Amino acid sequence: MAAHGDLRAAEAQYRSKALATDKKMANGPWLWFAVAVLLFILDRFLKEIAIARGADPAPGIAAFSLFRNTGIAFSLPLPPAVFWPAAAVIFAVLLGFFARSLTRDLMRAGMLALIILGAASNLIDRFLYASIIDYLLFFGRSAVNVADGMIVAGLVALYAFGTKKDLASTHSVQQ
Repeated sequence: MAAHGDLRAAEAQYRSKALATDKKMANGPWLWFAVAVLLFILDRFLKEIAIARGADPAPGIAAFSLFRNTGIAFSLPLPPAVFWPAAAVIFAVLLGFFARSLTRDLMRAGMLALIILGAASNLIDRFLYASIIDYLLFFGRSAVNVADGMIVAGLVALYAFGTKKDLASTHSVQQ
């Protein structure tokens, strides 16, 4: 009977650890969603301030100044006839991944929300102003905004999370 009691104790310990882990993970995805929404609002607010202030004639090394990016990443030119269909397809694919992640992996969905809201903020600019509103200007020529940071952070998080998850599943299969 002692073995049976030890087994029950081990099972109870395992369940309590699993429950504690589930409680810790329960807030993780919602933090990603909350951060994504707050950064989206911050980006839209900063873009309105940049538009109201205008461009700084002598920005220096780093400045908060309006920069209208009519190109795509790194100001590379792309005609609207090519941009809008490509943007629609990419955005639809991201939304598809997001919808799928909502039922399978909320943490990944939160990371995708960061990318989607960053992209949405830039697409709103492109639609309203025919350019992306950048406002953090470095060395008078390299300009970014919070939405750009959201996209990059979401992609890095997805890569890091996916790699960590893949390593964990590989490790558990080997044992």
